Amino acid sequence: MAHIHALDPEVSNSHYYNGRRTATAANKFPNTPVFQGMNAPSRFEGDVFDLEVTGTIPPEINGTFYRIQPDHRFPPIYEDDIHFNGDGSVTAIRIEDGHADFKQRYVHTDRYLAETAARQSLFGRYRNPYTDNESVNGVIRTVSNTNITFWRGMLLASKEDGPPYAMDPVTLETIGRYDFEGQIKAPTFTAHPKFDPDTGEMLCFAYEAGGNGSDCSLDVVYWTLNAGGKKTEEVWFQAPFAGMMHDCGVSKNYMVLPLTPLKMSLDRLKRGGNKFAWDPNEDQWFAIVPRRGAKTKDVIWLRADNGFHGHIAGCYENDDGAIVFDLTVADGNVFFFFPPEETVADPHATKRNRLSSPTCRWIFDPKVPSGTRVSPALVWSTNGEFSRIDDRFVTKKYKHFWQAKIDPTRPYDFAKCGPPAGGLFNCMGHYQWDPNEERKAGEEDVYFAGPTATFQEPSFIPKNGGAEGEGYLIALLNHLDVLRNDVVVFDAHNLAAGPVATLHLPLKLKLGFHGNFVDHKDIEAWQLRRQGDLGPVQVAREPLLWQQSFI
Repeated sequence: MAHIHALDPEVSNSHYYNGRRTATAANKFPNTPVFQGMNAPSRFEGDVFDLEVTGTIPPEINGTFYRIQPDHRFPPIYEDDIHFNGDGSVTAIRIEDGHADFKQRYVHTDRYLAETAARQSLFGRYRNPYTDNESVNGVIRTVSNTNITFWRGMLLASKEDGPPYAMDPVTLETIGRYDFEGQIKAPTFTAHPKFDPDTGEMLCFAYEAGGNGSDCSLDVVYWTLNAGGKKTEEVWFQAPFAGMMHDCGVSKNYMVLPLTPLKMSLDRLKRGGNKFAWDPNEDQWFAIVPRRGAKTKDVIWLRADNGFHGHIAGCYENDDGAIVFDLTVADGNVFFFFPPEETVADPHATKRNRLSSPTCRWIFDPKVPSGTRVSPALVWSTNGEFSRIDDRFVTKKYKHFWQAKIDPTRPYDFAKCGPPAGGLFNCMGHYQWDPNEERKAGEEDVYFAGPTATFQEPSFIPKNGGAEGEGYLIALLNHLDVLRNDVVVFDAHNLAAGPVATLHLPLKLKLGFHGNFVDHKDIEAWQLRRQGDLGPVQVAREPLLWQQSFI
């Protein structure tokens, strides 16, 4: 599976000596695939009023599609820097009355402010503070480039290596670092909080959470914040090893946390090496965390054969009380730029860009002992990633999900496009589980983008009052031959018919990670509350605990 995460740098640039940027170097990016073609930095902030449209934007759509991308503002310190290390930059596509406006702004993190003042990169390798310029010791390193979610009248730009930053949902102005009114003190926070549509709760977690967020600790924490913004649940526990925990699933009574065998090493960081190393001999693990009243002893860990976790589609409890948990699992290391340690042989190393990524349905018994081995109840060969559902069905039994899909049998114009930047996500797929049989795949509906285009992650837009899956799917389309993006809108139940509307952007954006659609009535309702008794968003007033030693 060719994948957005498989951008592996090749180095050769006169502005770098022995892989490190020289002190007198011009403001020029490395001559590597990570900074070329569709991957070249956009560095754009601005507005485009009333985008050109082909087709008809459904008039009932009234809201904003937000998505976020890594976009380096300055040439990196290290020539072999990776896509993940780019500064967070947020896109807002405001849709109303059949028209669409575009806005793009960077997230003004502490890192952004420090590097702006210096007019250069000051932070080194991805999530490795031992490679930073000494002037930024004590500065929060996160670039907040992974997800953009709506919570209580603000946007939260987040990345799992640091705290979220609050932004205004209309102007995209950065308000500041957000610690949930002083309730969350951990150095890290997930980029994938989940929201219970029935209770209004935010369910969230953090890993590497007990120290400074860069010490490769085993500490994991789970929180619940109620609809009023008050923290109601917190439980701390330890992972079997220090590894990546990216996404989560939530049912009515549990959170499921996949632990991927990408292992952290403090010794490796201190040597100036990578944050993560793939371990092809380690199991994939799943933490089952009760949502209410949990203690450390109540968390159980299940384990399965080696695999690389993608993103979760749905999660719910069936009539037997088992947890049905659906996510993509690749059969090898998707993050090729985090190879195994030199002493570890990887049997899948020769499969680069040929990995498979099926959607795996797991059915977990939450009452089994910790350490129980499990295997998928169903493996559906969707060969995709970035799964999305109708978010009104988070925690509930659901039927529909959508993915950006790779179909290597379709034509691809290599002469015009070169290697497919970000992976050959040349199709968008709509999938329906069999409504009568939990362990059986159902129907499939696929749209092919053509031989010169690929998709980014979709988001679902529900119809007001519609049944599950009734509505629209929105996503960025990458035109690899001309280095430009469009935004496409589909009937979510009929992708094969093609977009009902194509919104033409006059520029190239970067390959983004995640995004969400927010109905404008929700934005307006929270604006009124923030202007009233609730008051404006309160940003963090105190430094993080680990920062206090630098004061």
